[in-house]
Amino acid sequence: MATHKHQTPASPDQRSHSDMDTAFEAACARAGLAATDQRRLIYKVLAESREHPTAEAVFLKIRSQSPRLSLATVYRNLRLFADAGIADAVATGDSFARFDGNTEPHHHLICRRCGSVTDYYMKSLDDFTPSKAALDGFEVQAMKMNFFGVCASCSDKRTKNTARREK
Repeated sequence: MATHKHQTPASPDQRSHSDMDTAFEAACARAGLAATDQRRLIYKVLAESREHPTAEAVFLKIRSQSPRLSLATVYRNLRLFADAGIADAVATGDSFARFDGNTEPHHHLICRRCGSVTDYYMKSLDDFTPSKAALDGFEVQAMKMNFFGVCASCSDKRTKNTARREK
């Protein structure tokens, strides 16, 4: 299984801010949303993050730049972005929604211990298509897979703690 983290051609890491702004404006126009300064700021924080932040994490990052912006406004806009395909909501099993500004085809590795979410790219998963018989008339429009487990960092900590207890 080969993984290639953060290497899609259109990932936010590889686009200039003007390209991101242009893409954001176009996506808002397609969705019938006004590209307001507040929305630009929310999207910028989301698009530049590799953490798959919660609405609260986005809010805390932009609070000093936009003190009148509320957590409810940030959450509402992130949900609007997800509904419009400008961002993705990531189902982690937590009670808090996580969001992803990278809408390129990819999947997620989700740690059950620390809650980290990591982008995971694997072409063979992108090409997977269930049989028509199994779909029973269901039309697949998009596919996202979340893999749940324990990240390397948490696994290393667990191994070290176990070794200490055995001494």
